[in-house]
Amino acid sequence: MGVTASAATSFGQGYIAFTSYLANGGAGALTTFQDSGLPVTGAYTAELYYALGTVTDPVGGNPSSPISGLFTAVPGSITAYDANGDGYFQGGTAIMPTYTSGPISFEIWATGPLGSGRSGAFTESIIASSASSPVTNFGDNGPGMPSFVVSVPEPTTLALAGLGGLASLVAFRRKQA
Repeated sequence: MGVTASAATSFGQGYIAFTSYLANGGAGALTTFQDSGLPVTGAYTAELYYALGTVTDPVGGNPSSPISGLFTAVPGSITAYDANGDGYFQGGTAIMPTYTSGPISFEIWATGPLGSGRSGAFTESIIASSASSPVTNFGDNGPGMPSFVVSVPEPTTLALAGLGGLASLVAFRRKQA
């Protein structure tokens, strides 16, 4: 009987509402573009990452820096930002397959056609561990989900990339001739 009980608790799951609109007690957590401060649009998606326990992974001065290897992507968590360009996403319930209890840290990765950005780590002291429990929102049991920015490469970077592609095409056509 003891073996059965320990096996059942080792395969827990955690449940959280993957939405920035309902985060922080309904105040929300906005995602904006770094250069203009305008909210991101429906052309962008958000993906949820988690780490068991309390993990710090600050964004610092570079919002497009990669997420720490301590975090794991939540399967099936990718969702689109609202098409009206208000800077919020509203996904369904995200399930953390290895969560049983205690603190859990999250990061959000936003990506789209012009750039990407991440939220930096934030921690909930506990989340719902049963599908029959009310689903936890970001900020229900912690300091809240931070608003964050998506960085867009400077126009000169995009221009240089375009020129590099054009030069490659010209070189390829010369080689064929």
